[in-house]
Amino acid sequence: MNHLFTGQTRGITLLLVAAALFLYLLPSVLSFMRGQKRFRIVLPLNIALTLVQSVILQLLMPGLVAASQGDAGSTVLVGLLANFGPGWLALLWWVSQPGESDSRLLKAQNTKAYDMIVALPLILWFVYGALQLRPTLVSDFALMQSGSAALLNWIRFFSLSAAMAFNLLLIYLLVVRDKPVRRLAGLLPRLCALIGTFLGVGMLQLPVAHLDLCAQIVSAVLVGVGSAGSCMVLWRLGKSFSIMPEARTLVTSGPYAYARHPLYAVEMITILGTVVQFVQPWAGIIGFAVLIMLVVRTMFEERVLAEAYPEYATYRAKTARFIPGVI
Repeated sequence: MNHLFTGQTRGITLLLVAAALFLYLLPSVLSFMRGQKRFRIVLPLNIALTLVQSVILQLLMPGLVAASQGDAGSTVLVGLLANFGPGWLALLWWVSQPGESDSRLLKAQNTKAYDMIVALPLILWFVYGALQLRPTLVSDFALMQSGSAALLNWIRFFSLSAAMAFNLLLIYLLVVRDKPVRRLAGLLPRLCALIGTFLGVGMLQLPVAHLDLCAQIVSAVLVGVGSAGSCMVLWRLGKSFSIMPEARTLVTSGPYAYARHPLYAVEMITILGTVVQFVQPWAGIIGFAVLIMLVVRTMFEERVLAEAYPEYATYRAKTARFIPGVI
């Protein structure tokens, strides 16, 4: 009964697999983002790396490969060498060097098709999140229809309905959003955006706290209010929505007339409600880290908005970051 996100604990596995795949393809990603002509060579080399390095590993260190069949440590070492060995490091070094640009690749990065491809992993992630909420929603709704639902079932149903609506709205906006007019250069802003978005998943791997009914209701209300508020702010943000620090359209009306980052402000409410659900102090530590990452993300986002829109400096000077009159 306590777990608001029944079934989502498997999300950490998906994130780890996705992170490993992204890291493996990092040479190709960097080469493409830099618009290098050598991308057409880097990509097939990158794809073939595991096979080539595995064969070389088998020839040079057959004992280690054989030991990996029954030893966890050897298995990890073989996996690292096969995927991220000298060949991968050499390829990463190569793409980091200056090279001739391909205008077609640079032009492709400004198309709607490219934006959709970049957004596809996020779309699939939010689809997954919505699917994980469905069993609990169906169960609580059945209890409500039968007249046997407790107060917690009613509150949790409306809380998770708001969370479901937020996921579906994110999917919709990722599909229809405008093309970015400016992106912030550098890997660090993108890493901070990804960490800030997915760090909270680690909280879902912690043991669920044993809460009394009052605490469960408070937690569900916080998640519901935060999710509903996120939906309203996100709807106003509309086609300007982005995970990465990008400028699409400058929005300064509605909730954005009172705070520069109202979406993060209401997300903090959701984070607080989620922290309550899991054992302390680790849940609190992760929750605090997520809040820190939200603040860091605002810095990068404001930098790219200031670069794209000269009027943003005036807006920033007269508008609070999160809560009017507070911060």
